Amino acid sequence: MKRLLLLGIPLLAISACVPQPAPAPPPAVAAAPYAVGSAANTTTAFDGNYGTVVVRQVSPGCADPRFADVYLTIQNGLAQAQGRNLTFQGYVTPQGALAMHSQLGQTFQGQISPNFVVTGRAQGPNCAWDVTWNRVRAL
Repeated sequence: MKRLLLLGIPLLAISACVPQPAPAPPPAVAAAPYAVGSAANTTTAFDGNYGTVVVRQVSPGCADPRFADVYLTIQNGLAQAQGRNLTFQGYVTPQGALAMHSQLGQTFQGQISPNFVVTGRAQGPNCAWDVTWNRVRAL
């Protein structure tokens, strides 16, 4: 019994050192027909997950758009802001400019700073909001 225990300990140690497979990369986001910009004129320098959304209402009398539920991801230069019923898409230029459209026609125009802070304005038919995201994780 003692021999079996002594033989099992090194086997356990060896199996613990075996490299584990890398996690699968996140699935690629496909550009929607309403995505703004060009895949040929983009960069991956700003790729990442952006959170900590801050919204300041600009238009008086407009409802709270619930932007706190909108998450921004940039992957291979394609930005996608995904909310419950709304998706904005567009490409980031090498200079950090970001323009996005939603499937319902709303727009976002913004700029990404060297510190990975996205600031811009989202606009609908009658309302506008200033929106800021901070990058929380690089891809």
